[in-house]
Amino acid sequence: MRQAILLLKYGGRRTLARHLGRLMVEGAGRLFDPRQFDLLIPVPLHPKRERARGFNQAALLAKEIGTGWGLCVDHRVLQRVRATEAQSGGRREREENVKGAFAVTRSERVKGMRLLLIDDVFTTGATAGECAKVLLAAGAAEVGVYTLARVE
Repeated sequence: MRQAILLLKYGGRRTLARHLGRLMVEGAGRLFDPRQFDLLIPVPLHPKRERARGFNQAALLAKEIGTGWGLCVDHRVLQRVRATEAQSGGRREREENVKGAFAVTRSERVKGMRLLLIDDVFTTGATAGECAKVLLAAGAAEVGVYTLARVE
């Protein structure tokens, strides 16, 4: 799994997102009922990083998941408004790194909605926590998090 994620993110192997997204579609049933969510939100990259990479891996995964579950994906609701260093260090350092890095740009799309945040890797939860904080502040009723992998 680690190798597949690295090839997707840094090796430009976008086609892997289709296969990895399908794994996420199939695996969710053991964890939660996807019907409890109204909208999928991929964790955004900073525009400079997305241009350099050519894609956002979380958005590619979210697209596959949305297709599999019949849910809409909105990649414009949440934006990364501040470039951050690549996440490293412990929880506190990671939280400081992403503090204030995200903003909701379409609050009318999240008010009262049950959102599922999609990302590739969950390490300490700092990124997911910051995203959830701004989505809830914008009026989301609930924010869940679903990732392809978790770092132990």
